[in-house]
Amino acid sequence: MNTWHYMLNGAQAGPVTTDELTVLFTAGTLRSDTLVWRQGMASWLPANQVPELGAALASIPVAAAPSVAVVAPAASAGTYSAPSAAPLTGEAADIEQNKVFGVISYLGLLFLVPLIAAKQSKFAMYHCNQGAVLFVVAVCSWIAMFVLSMILHFIPILGFMLSMLLHFALFIGLAALMIIGILNAVNGKMKPLPLIGSLFTLVK
Repeated sequence: MNTWHYMLNGAQAGPVTTDELTVLFTAGTLRSDTLVWRQGMASWLPANQVPELGAALASIPVAAAPSVAVVAPAASAGTYSAPSAAPLTGEAADIEQNKVFGVISYLGLLFLVPLIAAKQSKFAMYHCNQGAVLFVVAVCSWIAMFVLSMILHFIPILGFMLSMLLHFALFIGLAALMIIGILNAVNGKMKPLPLIGSLFTLVK
């Protein structure tokens, strides 16, 4: 018996049997233009465009069966492609399951958390390394800035103003790198941080 996946309130649901799908149509839970998919179909389709669901759709009360069907975007030339309803596997599953570890890798010493809890994840380890590089660069930069500030201290007024300006620039630069890294992790990307991301490798 066929098993189906369907879209409900913007989320993927299923699998259900044809009989269970029929019950959902009859109850008005699903509409005739609900997107459905089963193994063997090339893409998601509105239920009213799937011939084998004709009997199931015939049982929908008139009031629960809107006549407006979901139409694919014009640019798709009449076809509607959607992500496979099959469970995520491999790299995609790794990314989805370890985005949190990717994000916290950029929060200072918290890059140690994925190093301990998600060492088997390629995605988590990539961002762990990027976070570790950012942390080392940040520590070295602040130490250098401290030394420079001590030197500038001997230049009245101008030295103080220049020191404050350099501190502000360093803070903005490091914050920007942290935000870029977090956004890369949230979006499932494995991209090196600008300027420093490819300098060296601390975590493999």
